[in-house]
Amino acid sequence: MNLMRSLILLVAVLAQGAQPVDPERGLIAWWPDATAASVGLLKQAGVQAVITNVTAAARSEAGVEVVAEVAADGAAVANARALGFAGVAVNAGEDAAALRKLLKAEAGYVAIVYLKPEQIGWDVSPALAVLRSGTWPGIAPRDASVASASEGIWLDANSSLVAYLRAMYPKRPAVLGYRPDADGGVKATRSVPARSVEVSLADAFSAGGHVILALPDDYRAALLKGEARAVTAWKSLAELAVFHQKQRGVVRLEKFARVGVMAGDLEQSGEVLNLAFRRNLSPVVVPLAEAAQANLARFDVVAAANVPVSAVMAAKLAGFVKAGGTVLAAPAPEDERNAQWWTKAGGKKIATAEDRDVYTLGKGRIYGYHGAVLDPGPFALDMKDAAAEMAPREDGIKNLDFRIWSADSVLGVMYRMGPKQMALVLTSYGNFVNRDFLAGVRGRYRGARILDAPVGGETAVELMPRKGRVEFNLNQVGRTAIIVFDEETP
Repeated sequence: MNLMRSLILLVAVLAQGAQPVDPERGLIAWWPDATAASVGLLKQAGVQAVITNVTAAARSEAGVEVVAEVAADGAAVANARALGFAGVAVNAGEDAAALRKLLKAEAGYVAIVYLKPEQIGWDVSPALAVLRSGTWPGIAPRDASVASASEGIWLDANSSLVAYLRAMYPKRPAVLGYRPDADGGVKATRSVPARSVEVSLADAFSAGGHVILALPDDYRAALLKGEARAVTAWKSLAELAVFHQKQRGVVRLEKFARVGVMAGDLEQSGEVLNLAFRRNLSPVVVPLAEAAQANLARFDVVAAANVPVSAVMAAKLAGFVKAGGTVLAAPAPEDERNAQWWTKAGGKKIATAEDRDVYTLGKGRIYGYHGAVLDPGPFALDMKDAAAEMAPREDGIKNLDFRIWSADSVLGVMYRMGPKQMALVLTSYGNFVNRDFLAGVRGRYRGARILDAPVGGETAVELMPRKGRVEFNLNQVGRTAIIVFDEETP
């Protein structure tokens, strides 16, 4: 009976067409006007599917499927099928019903659907949902109109977007599809380094997701000509991809942070998360729809900013504060009636500032903002300060989940690997740091080891115990580094 059922399922899958793209199987790349030569290059880097246009000279070969980027209509899809493409990638369009009709008619052949941020909740199965949004990652160019000797670097990153997608839609891969164009924050006058492509790969990996690799025009041309600098960058990317594939199990684990952010749609919560990740706070995303059932006890601090608060959610937050937690609460513009839920719960005002009041409730406190958060930068710093204040007094101030000193281009994300094991995934968004820099992780650990791409092997990390944390020196971290910590046994 089981054998017969398996055969029936297999026939059904074959009848509707096999899914040609799966980011868990290998990389997906976008290469317009792909040729046999470009497919060969992509195969060297572990690319298992390439998206191109219907006029491309490339065709699928062993290990690499070629997918045509076409309009979301039956005629365009039929044309791609007749030309021999393994599948198609389409924009969702504005008509959800028409898209569902197409997906039903071409189940398995429509391999990818690009979604705008406001469409990200659409069900496009069995196609792969790709968020056609994001910013080209790395060190952002300085604004020539701003003159400041002490101005720090600014990183563009998308790890918060990936974390958002994973939390909101856990049953599907988190995949971004931005490109090095104006929509991705790259002006026509800006030159994008070839090595920045591997930054996009590392950025998505750090938060447990994927990105469709999009190479700048001049990088593609240089690769096809065999120019040394481009080839070196390509080999580096291929090594990084192998490392990521081997270590993918780490970033599939439960994300760890003592700060949680209750998230609504991207318009409400996107920039709040964005700036929190930029400040190396790396919070856990708590979907608003699941907030009433969420386990808030694992957090020290919860932010509920720019999202509506239901009565059930307000009671949940109040209970968290009474037990000793801290909440940063800013009302959604359309939710003014529930803006002061903490006063209804019995909160007592103890301080007033320009943008917020401070209340105590039970063992904890609430920072009640007077209005919606319009500038998420200062709000991210407020979250960081609140998290630092929640560290045990005997451990000293600023004892955050992790800290990195003198390496502004390195961001981290933490994962719980087991009952007594943690992992810190570090991403270098600029040139590799080729000097010692200091980092620290809250907690007590008996040992640690680093896995670094492209080295691939493990190297012991010397830990320096401090009050409530350990510190350690790192040198020349590659594009992705994973540090695994073994906690002390009480």
